[in-house]
Amino acid sequence: MTEQESALGILYQSDPTRCCQLRKVEPLLSALEPFDVWFTGLRREQSPTRKSLKKVELHRLPTGKQLWKVSLLADWNGAQVWNYTNSNGISHLPQYDEGYLSIGCQPCTAVPTDPNNPRSGRWGGTKLECGIHTFSKRADA
Repeated sequence: MTEQESALGILYQSDPTRCCQLRKVEPLLSALEPFDVWFTGLRREQSPTRKSLKKVELHRLPTGKQLWKVSLLADWNGAQVWNYTNSNGISHLPQYDEGYLSIGCQPCTAVPTDPNNPRSGRWGGTKLECGIHTFSKRADA
């Protein structure tokens, strides 16, 4: 990361999209290549870009490889997630107890500023997605 900052500057401040691309999207692309199925915790209610999310979708990676993207929680709401978490004794990040509603990288995550938009604490409210769920295309679309 120090080498990247020397060459490119502090990307999370100057170009958060490029920062996410280099530090999240590209590593995930490489990691997904050997797999045929990708399980996510995406939910339709999380953002407008996720509203039409299907529980199971065939996706095409930029390399052309296809894999199934499975989002079993697609139709759950936040209350259902917390009910399940609490009922089953699943631990969670302490930031949720501090008022954070959407958690990502440390420098790009803050307590939401808009009570109607849980993701308003991400990237200073300037973008909705880091890119790890938008780089691939639905193969059936």
